[in-house]
Amino acid sequence: MAKRFLMTQIWRIQQSYALLSLVLWGIVIALTANPLLLPYLQHNLGVDPTAPGVVAGTLVLVFIGVFALLFVFGVVYDKYLHLWRDQLDVTYDRNPYAREKLMVKEILVWRHMFLPAMQATASSDPKTRKEVAFMEKWIERSLAADPNIRRSVEEAERVITGGETQRT
Repeated sequence: MAKRFLMTQIWRIQQSYALLSLVLWGIVIALTANPLLLPYLQHNLGVDPTAPGVVAGTLVLVFIGVFALLFVFGVVYDKYLHLWRDQLDVTYDRNPYAREKLMVKEILVWRHMFLPAMQATASSDPKTRKEVAFMEKWIERSLAADPNIRRSVEEAERVITGGETQRT
């Protein structure tokens, strides 16, 4: 229970860190670039750096520019370069439970969607019956090996079939 709570908090920190770091880097770059931009604005555009709002406006514009540049880089990185996919493969390979244990959603999908469909069509095919038995055995082993998974599956089935609200 404590481990799951701690993992949830770490995940929340990691998820919010990406946006927080983007904002912090934007602020740092904006404050660093401001002394370089003010002389340019004064010389080329004739803007007086001592006028009210010039410094704040420059900082806001530089921040928005840096934020947009980093955001566009993130979109290109995600949509077109696909460089993160190898990282997911490494994460999968390092997870000791990724291969032999089924997760809650997998168990629910197999139990309530795939297995009933396979059982309905497998009445005469021994190979399909063998595969159904294999999956049922795998599900039972996963449930027996990990009480947290068993409890989560039971809770999800109660929520789905009984209409109870889920605990957070």
